[in-house]
Amino acid sequence: MPGPWGKVIVSLIEGVALIRTRMLNRGLCLTLLFAAAAAGLAQQPTKDWDSIEALKPGTSIRIVLPKQKILCAFDSADDVGLICHRRRAGADRSISLPRAGIQQIRDRNATGSVIAGTLIGTGVGLGIGAIVDSTIKDPNTTNNAKFTRGLAPVGGLLGGLFGIATEFVPGKLLYKGEIQQP
Repeated sequence: MPGPWGKVIVSLIEGVALIRTRMLNRGLCLTLLFAAAAAGLAQQPTKDWDSIEALKPGTSIRIVLPKQKILCAFDSADDVGLICHRRRAGADRSISLPRAGIQQIRDRNATGSVIAGTLIGTGVGLGIGAIVDSTIKDPNTTNNAKFTRGLAPVGGLLGGLFGIATEFVPGKLLYKGEIQQP
């Protein structure tokens, strides 16, 4: 029978083993989570133009050309090309693009981009607020987290708006053309 220190050492070893097992389980879960997300993003490119012709009018798409990207609303498509429209300066403008010049067409994932932008903006707001709060050395102030609480929602709002304008999370690949980028 071990002495009192033996029991302490045994329970300490058991505690370390339990913590190590929990950390390993969390690490494996995070690895599986990221691997599943990466597998979802790694889509096989499709060259099926019929799926483009079958899109519903008004579907928001992002078209990649050799030297530009166009975000527009789908109107129609045939064997020769596609027609879409986008609003510029308050007026709808129709765009006709030849099929041969299109590198990629993706469905726009606005929801994912807004969520990603909001999370990034909130994190930036929290970080800046925490830095500002940590520099305040006023002994009369009982709560120094005023900037952190104020800048987090502002950063989240700005990040969400930025997510609308950009594409943090790419949408589903609908078509991949024969042209390769230089």
